[in-house]
Order: sequence, then C-alpha cells, then structure tokens
Amino acid sequence: MTDQTQEKFNELLGILKQRRDELSVQLHLGKAETKDLWQQTEQKWRHLRHQLENIDDDTGDATKDVGAAAMLMAEEIRRGYE
Repeated sequence: MTDQTQEKFNELLGILKQRRDELSVQLHLGKAETKDLWQQTEQKWRHLRHQLENIDDDTGDATKDVGAAAMLMAEEIRRGYE
C-alpha cells in the first residue's frame, strides 16, 4: 500500500469509527427512550385495570363516561405498545 493509499485508508477508518461511536450513543439513547415509553405505558395500563375493577354493572351515564374514558386510554396504550 502506498503512503497516500494508507493515509486515505486511515482517514476512512477514522470516519467509520466516529460514525460507529455516534450510532452507539444513539442506540443507547434509543434504548433509554424505549424504556421510558414502556414505563409510561405500563403505568397507564395499571391505571386502566384499576379503573375497570371499580366500574359497577350500572348502565348510568357515569358508567358510560368511564367506559368511554377507558376506551380512549386503551387506545393510547395500544399506540404506546406499537
């Protein structure tokens, strides 16, 4: 390998190393972001399950409102899982 070729090769290796390091950091941050989203979604799941346990078999307006809110929360949780 000529000196010029060796220099270009070393430059390329430096660029690849830098990009690899950047991607590694982004991957780590992505894992942390995913973990945070999971925890938020799980908290919503627990809240929804708690609400559903407290719903009576009544068919009154209050129950319908709670049911509608539960449906919205369930949709939000579904989007979080996606």
